[in-house]
Amino acid sequence: MGEHGRHGSGPTTGAHRALRREPVRLRLALAALGVLGLGVAVGLLVAPGESAGPTGLPGAPGPAAPAAVVATPAGSATPAMSHPTLLGEVVRVDTGDEVVVRVDGTEHAVAILGITAPRSAGPRRATGECGAAEALRFADRTLSGQTVTLVPDPSVPETDDAGRRLAYVVLASQLNFTDAALLAGVVTVDTTQALHYAPVFAREQQEAVTADRGLWGAPCRAEPGRPLPAGR
Repeated sequence: MGEHGRHGSGPTTGAHRALRREPVRLRLALAALGVLGLGVAVGLLVAPGESAGPTGLPGAPGPAAPAAVVATPAGSATPAMSHPTLLGEVVRVDTGDEVVVRVDGTEHAVAILGITAPRSAGPRRATGECGAAEALRFADRTLSGQTVTLVPDPSVPETDDAGRRLAYVVLASQLNFTDAALLAGVVTVDTTQALHYAPVFAREQQEAVTADRGLWGAPCRAEPGRPLPAGR
């Protein structure tokens, strides 16, 4: 029996094969659009998975953190941003959690959301905190001269009482500096603000504590929830 008799239709032609491929192409195109829409919806924040951490970043003392992934916090809807997202260049790193970013020719002091870095000795502080130099070095190596996006958190004002912009600092790779610094253990979680992603940051700090990274290992041996020891 010929091809026509076996299948109850005429022979398969190039046109027929092309028509059968069209639904596949359509499904692939729709899937690609769905992924793109999801990327826009989740924003630029980075949250680690079970073994997530920063990649390609200078390490802090102690074991290097594993690779990072881009995701939203599990079980948490991404909030609508109520403040502008700005693109700029980091022109100065003042501390492990404060930078100056130039946006359209104007320099903005930025307090990086979600973290508190150890402070060095100065006019208002007779004794520095352990790990201050390492936190500053980590921020400087990671952020200085980089093009970054300043991403607001709708849970807090756009600026603080000192006029500093409150924002997450996100690299072109979409790595959120807050996540990177917490996973490296060079900063502690800022518990003074009720941030939308606070549960994620708490998990990242706990990962660093468990691995004795940065502040949580030698020489600082810091303990969560207690003041940082004096610098050594």
